[in-house]
Amino acid sequence: MPSRDERRCHYDAFVAHVRGLCRTPRIRSRLENGRGQPLTECPRMDAYLVKPCQGFGARRAHYTIASLIALERPVPDWTETTPSSPAHRGLDLDDPLESESALLDGWSRRPNLGRTLADAARAHPHTAAGWQREVEVMGVLSADLLHTRLPHTIRRLLNLGLACDFAVLLEDLAQWDFDPLEVAGRWRHAFFLTVPDTLLEL
Repeated sequence: MPSRDERRCHYDAFVAHVRGLCRTPRIRSRLENGRGQPLTECPRMDAYLVKPCQGFGARRAHYTIASLIALERPVPDWTETTPSSPAHRGLDLDDPLESESALLDGWSRRPNLGRTLADAARAHPHTAAGWQREVEVMGVLSADLLHTRLPHTIRRLLNLGLACDFAVLLEDLAQWDFDPLEVAGRWRHAFFLTVPDTLLEL
């Protein structure tokens, strides 16, 4: 079973891989058409995602993230080293303790979905109450309903010009099947710690 560090490196690599796939309009269209769908309704995605998912479980989480990445417009240039790669930060690769601690610290600073919703609320104060309800509603959804709801939420964020950290979201979706309350709690905490009280419905 992969370690947490190995999974996080995989999540970054998977996101970069899907963004590379999305450079081809035909493939991007096939991935996008899987948004909100159960795995049984996404056979055309298998050719592109089965191998990258192999050995890391959470297949639906991977497929959902791929469909969400396909919503990005225009397709950006993601050729740089992935954020969680030690080389990206100029670390001493001969010191495994330094590399591991920096990886964990760097990941913890990356925004989860709750923080991204908070950024939307801060950037557009008149929508803050709606984003607050969104983070609260998502926290009580089953995995099926959450996967169905996410495309609409992510499209709204993208239309506002906000970038979602899909690698972090992939980890959260993978964990949702086992501990949804923990993930939902992190999203709410990130939201309420970021949005001023004056914009909240208290």
